[in-house]
Amino acid sequence: MPAVVVAGAVVFAAGWVWAADGAVTILSPQPNATVAGDVTVTWSQEKAGRADHVHVFVDRAGMKPVRTGSSIVLKGLVKGTHEITVQAYSVEHEPLDAKASVTVKVE
Repeated sequence: MPAVVVAGAVVFAAGWVWAADGAVTILSPQPNATVAGDVTVTWSQEKAGRADHVHVFVDRAGMKPVRTGSSIVLKGLVKGTHEITVQAYSVEHEPLDAKASVTVKVE
């Protein structure tokens, strides 16, 4: 089946298939880092397709939308191991495939 590119989307007879929605990379903290106190999470986002902003999750919950900037300070994390995920979202707050995760230990 032939595909046609229209305004950044690939069109097939069966409907729309969106182009890649960019990429997210966590710059800090480093994987498996041990941290004390507040945790500053810094990332880079390559916006493409429908990517508009990111949401930050701690342990797959506690979502914080971030419309501008490329970092956030997570305060009050309890001691122990935590997974931090930064995921791209559309303007309609639809989760996209572009995401990155890092695990840290809070002392």
